[in-house]
Amino acid sequence: MCVGALEDLRDATRATLADVVRRSPVALLDHPHYFNAGDHLIYSGTPAYLNALGCSVDHVCAPHTYDAELLEQLVPSGPILLLGGGNFGDRWPMHQWFRERVVADFPHRRIVQLPQSFDFTDAGALAATRSIYEEHPDLTVLVRDREGAERTAEAFPTTAVRFCPDLAFGATVTAPAEPEVDIVVLARRDAEAVERPPALRPDEEQVDWSLGASANAQWWASAAIEAGVWRLPWLRRRVHPIARVVMDHRTAMNLDAACARPGRGRVVVTDRMHGGVLAALLGRPVFLVDNVNKKVSAIVRDYLGTLPDVELATDFADAMARARSRVGRGRAT
Repeated sequence: MCVGALEDLRDATRATLADVVRRSPVALLDHPHYFNAGDHLIYSGTPAYLNALGCSVDHVCAPHTYDAELLEQLVPSGPILLLGGGNFGDRWPMHQWFRERVVADFPHRRIVQLPQSFDFTDAGALAATRSIYEEHPDLTVLVRDREGAERTAEAFPTTAVRFCPDLAFGATVTAPAEPEVDIVVLARRDAEAVERPPALRPDEEQVDWSLGASANAQWWASAAIEAGVWRLPWLRRRVHPIARVVMDHRTAMNLDAACARPGRGRVVVTDRMHGGVLAALLGRPVFLVDNVNKKVSAIVRDYLGTLPDVELATDFADAMARARSRVGRGRAT
């Protein structure tokens, strides 16, 4: 990892955030209540940026623990922040419905959508979101690629839209001491996948985001307790500090598991955007393949590609060929 290039990227991100998030207490909404380590990487990086700007994150919630009244009690002033990611649009509608609810619930508060990717494919869904956003007088949407920012500004002409790099780069991660296999292929298995990787050789392995058995059991046990408590509104304020600790713990479990997977490889091949970000943060050479909505190539073009040992391949076959060549060169030296 080139520390200078990463710090340049972080400096540019802090400068943009400083323009839209004032030094104050903030509420951070949409904690990822699922196993996607990329979104937990974003969640981990976000407070690091905010703390550097002098903001204190005084309230965090997931969609299922959202309580507008509790938010007002805990953070009576300051901006409401919606977590960044890749679910702004109609591909993952539950997330979009949640942020639209928040925008409608708080017309009197400043709201900032942290860096997302624009991914609307249905004109009706876009029109419905636009109608809600147009009613809010102080809403800013940050978009994590330049082309997407232009498209978002065109789609939401009355909303403030700005480009800002993904906040996952603010996270601090630790690589395993030594690689154990030549190549780790971190491949999607969801609606954003374009193709499957080719057959692998003996010293190569394919993985995806997931938790081990022990962490999985801890996750669901804590989630079940949390869901039960949240059915009792009179308890919510009392248990909020504990809920925050539990959410942070689940994020830490996700990131520990995530680092252990790409970190096993001398080289990483992935069609997950944050697989590429994580590999770069871990100091592993990474060859990226685009996903269905092209968000991978967008951030490689705009800033991920400025970091060393990050390359965009045309497809998995091309990525594997380049990765195997890189492993071969490494052994030769």
